[in-house]
Amino acid sequence: MKKPTIKDVARLSNTSVRTVSRVLNEHPNVKESTRKRVKSVIEELDFKTNLLAKGLKERKTNQIVIFVDQRSGDYWGAYHNEVFHEIHRITKKSEYRLVLSPSSPDSFNSNENDGFHLVKHNLCDGAIIFDPVKDDQRIMYLKTNKIPFILIGDSQHEFEVPYVGIDNVQVGYSGTEVLYTEGYRSIALLLGNTKSIINKKRETGYRIFCKEHGLKETVYHHVYSLENAYKTTTDILRTNPIDAIFISGDERALAVYQAIKEFGLAIGKDIGVLGIDNIKMSKYFYPPLSTISQPKYEIARAAVDLLIHQMTSNKNSIHHPELKPTLVKRASY
Repeated sequence: MKKPTIKDVARLSNTSVRTVSRVLNEHPNVKESTRKRVKSVIEELDFKTNLLAKGLKERKTNQIVIFVDQRSGDYWGAYHNEVFHEIHRITKKSEYRLVLSPSSPDSFNSNENDGFHLVKHNLCDGAIIFDPVKDDQRIMYLKTNKIPFILIGDSQHEFEVPYVGIDNVQVGYSGTEVLYTEGYRSIALLLGNTKSIINKKRETGYRIFCKEHGLKETVYHHVYSLENAYKTTTDILRTNPIDAIFISGDERALAVYQAIKEFGLAIGKDIGVLGIDNIKMSKYFYPPLSTISQPKYEIARAAVDLLIHQMTSNKNSIHHPELKPTLVKRASY
C-alpha cells in the first residue's frame, strides 16, 4: 500500500496541510478540537513524518557523524567504545542522532565510508573525528567545505583546528617517570600507528625523560592490536633485557600479560607494566593493571559542547581544551 502523506492527513481531518504541520510541530496556535482530530487521523493512518525532507527544508538534520580510523579493520577499541557511549548519552539528551563511520585519514572519499556520503550531501550537521593524523584528509575536507567538526585527540595542521584531549607529551613523560621512581631502569614503550599525533607526542615525552636520566630509549611502533602486542612483547623478552613495559592502550596490555606469563615472569615483580586509558576492564586484569586514566566523560562533554556551539552559532570557534590525566596505581608494577 502507498504510504500516507501529509496531504492525506489534511484531507481526512478536514483541515489544511499547514495546520497538520503545526500539529506535528506542537505549535500552540491550534484549536484543541482540531489538534485531537488531526492526531486521531495520524494514529489511524500510522503516518510518520519524513525526517530527511524536514531536515533539508530546515537546513538541519540533528545528525552527527563520528569518524574513526579503520586501521585495516582494527579501528574500534575499548577506549573508543567507552568515549562513544559517553557521547551517546550526552547527545541523546539534546535529541541528536549519531552515525558511526569507519574512515581513512589518508584518502577521504565516497567509496570508503557512509559518513562521507552524509557529509557530502548535507545530511549531517557536524562531525567528530577520533585519532587524527598530520595533514588528515578528513579534516581538510570538512575545513574546506565549512562543516562544523571537532577532534578527539590532538592536531598538527598548518591551520587552527578545534580539538579536545590531554597533554600527551606529559603522559609519555610522567608514565616513564612513574616506572623510574619505582626502580625500573630498562623501560620499553609500545605505540600504535606512527602517523598518529597522539603517539608521536607520547613518544616525545618518553624520550625526553630517558635523555634526562640517561636511560636507553626502546620504542616499538605499529602495536595496534592484541596480536601485535603479543608478538612484540614475545620478541622483546627473547632479545632485549627490559624490566618494564609502558604500553599505549590498556586493551593491548592483556596480550602483554599473556606473553610475560608464558616466559614464567611475574607481573609487578619481575617486570612492571603500565598502560594508558583506564578502560573498565583494566581493574579486572590479574594482577590489576596500573594505568594513566583519560577523563572519558569530560572529553566527551567538552567535544559535544564545542561541536553544538559551532552548529548552532555558525561560528567555527577554535578551542583546545586539554583535560588532566591521572595515575591509577594498582598492582602491575
